[in-house]
Amino acid sequence: MNANIKKLLTDLAEQAGLTLEFPNGEPVRISGFQDGDSPCFLINTDQPDSELIFNILEKIGLVPVQKTPITPPWFVNRPYENERIGEVAYKSRRAIRQKLNTEWRAGLWAMCAFVNLGCLVELDDYLDRHPKKWLLISLIMLAMLKTLVVKFISIPARLFRSLVNC
Repeated sequence: MNANIKKLLTDLAEQAGLTLEFPNGEPVRISGFQDGDSPCFLINTDQPDSELIFNILEKIGLVPVQKTPITPPWFVNRPYENERIGEVAYKSRRAIRQKLNTEWRAGLWAMCAFVNLGCLVELDDYLDRHPKKWLLISLIMLAMLKTLVVKFISIPARLFRSLVNC
């Protein structure tokens, strides 16, 4: 892994309140987690750069600051008089909690960070090794497309405001 990527990862870890160390010939060390269960993580360096970068980003993504809570919609949490509808709501709530857990959200955040860091070659290599992760990339692409559309739509409004303020 080159020094530029190491610097970007170290800066990203510092923003999350963690310390990231790359000792020569030893596992990468991530420390500074607040919970007592895992005060530090050691990541083996005997793996391809794409795997190493993803594992580091995933551990950084486990920090509660990086995650946004995913809550079920309001209509899933309300009590229902109809037993069948209540059962469907209960199963939906349970599926959301089980499938969109912290590890899934950390993986999604790691994929977003892969794109934001500009490690596209490593991302391509990682996706070749893990084809099931293409679903996460499709979610990220949809979010990026939505952001671009919103920016594009807001251009005429900004131009009009700048002309009026002149």
